[in-house]
Amino acid sequence: MFRAVAEEDFDLVYSIYMEEQVNFYMSFEKTSKEAFKECFAQLRSRDKFLIFEEHGDTAGVITVTRGKWRKYHVATIGGIAVPAAHQGKGIATRMITQLVELLTQEGLKRIELFVESDNPKAISLYKKLGFEKEGVLRAYFKREAQAAAVDELVMSKLL
Repeated sequence: MFRAVAEEDFDLVYSIYMEEQVNFYMSFEKTSKEAFKECFAQLRSRDKFLIFEEHGDTAGVITVTRGKWRKYHVATIGGIAVPAAHQGKGIATRMITQLVELLTQEGLKRIELFVESDNPKAISLYKKLGFEKEGVLRAYFKREAQAAAVDELVMSKLL
């Protein structure tokens, strides 16, 4: 089940996004709580910033940005994070499946996402859920600790 992220969820979201297994694929480096406040505010300004709960436990976090005007039928999902303790249990599959159902009910016709080319688990999951690769953003994603940037894949699913 999804619920909106609230201001009081700051510490929870911070702890998830700063986990090594999670942060490696986030668009921001590990940072202090103070520095993360700006990022958290930006995430909360998205159309949807959601916590996924199962059995009363936080099992994941995800964001959705809805297109405007001629792209109103499009949603971009991002910030997909499953805490290390919940990884490998099908959480991401259930979270994205339920999100696709929700966005379909809202009348969206296209869902897109971006994924690092060095994240084979996520790429495999998205393909399994019906997302198709549309293109490559070359040398797009640059991690502070790595010399070279990695490619970012553009994937989408038509509803």
